[in-house]
Amino acid sequence: MIEIKQSIERISKLKESDIGPTEENVKQKIIVPLLESLGHKRENLEFEYRTRSGGKMDIYIKNVPSDCKVIIDTKNYNENLNDHIEQVKNYTFDENALLAMIANGTEIRIYSPLRGVAFERSLLYSIKRQDLGKESNWNILSDLLHNDNLMNRNVLKNIEERERQIKDAISNEERVKEEYDSKTEGIDSDVEAKQEEIEQLKTERENLVKEAWDRISDIWNSLGLPFDLFRSSVPTTGATPSAPSPEYVGRARKVTLQELVDAGLVRNGQTLYFFHGRVFKEEQTEIVANQNRLKYKGDGKLYSISEIAKIIDIKLKLKHDEHGVAGPRYWQTEDGKLLRDLNEIIRRRQK
Repeated sequence: MIEIKQSIERISKLKESDIGPTEENVKQKIIVPLLESLGHKRENLEFEYRTRSGGKMDIYIKNVPSDCKVIIDTKNYNENLNDHIEQVKNYTFDENALLAMIANGTEIRIYSPLRGVAFERSLLYSIKRQDLGKESNWNILSDLLHNDNLMNRNVLKNIEERERQIKDAISNEERVKEEYDSKTEGIDSDVEAKQEEIEQLKTERENLVKEAWDRISDIWNSLGLPFDLFRSSVPTTGATPSAPSPEYVGRARKVTLQELVDAGLVRNGQTLYFFHGRVFKEEQTEIVANQNRLKYKGDGKLYSISEIAKIIDIKLKLKHDEHGVAGPRYWQTEDGKLLRDLNEIIRRRQK
């Protein structure tokens, strides 16, 4: 046991110059000594193993139960392991392997295909080489890769427990995402509403500036003096009408109802149904494309897409705060298409 500990400590303390840059260096100076410390004899390690589909992996551990196969792929000292996950995935499924290890000079990753989880998220552990000497990391490697645990199939129980932990973490991650997506969605909608208000005010300002210039021009034209000849010397009410402002930075370009109509994705006057988890057929609006508004059939008034969605969401007691909502998510055509998805079609066409 002392010899094993010393061997692991030595591997963890190797410098880059001690190992060398190539994957062969990584294999022979890190992975093979590590496997030998885990009870594997060199004669049971097959190098440059050909997979069923013709791929070539660096190490295949022989003479273990068929449901405990282990494959290992090594990379250059500083190579990015993320660039090779797809390759390792293919090797794993080609060989129906239980465990797949991929390593460079600084990191060791261990994967196992988990049920219902994408392979790249089936990462059981990532261990830094410099931390191999830590007892917790050595226990992990021993539980999963020691020859004894592979031969008596105890590794299956260890993977099952890790799978439970990973799936619990994924479920918790999804809950957090849903919670914060809801909060940010409300803020995004508030921003959208404010942006609409800002754009309306800009348009109103531009119209007023233009109206002022037109009236001043009429004053001088009545004297037969074209105002354009000396307008630059006359104090103004602000400025000449400004160019349209750029779209709000960082958000997807807003798609108007008129654009959807012009693209043939909806019709002016078409009925939309409120959707939140399910369709509420009694809550209907009608598209008024030229005003980019929805006419709510409940009161006959015009509303922005997000505004009426929020009103109905609160009415149905599906929403309990005053944040806005992302309106296109809440309106569905009779054939089940959400405005949000139709908007994405327009955005993709214009990329």
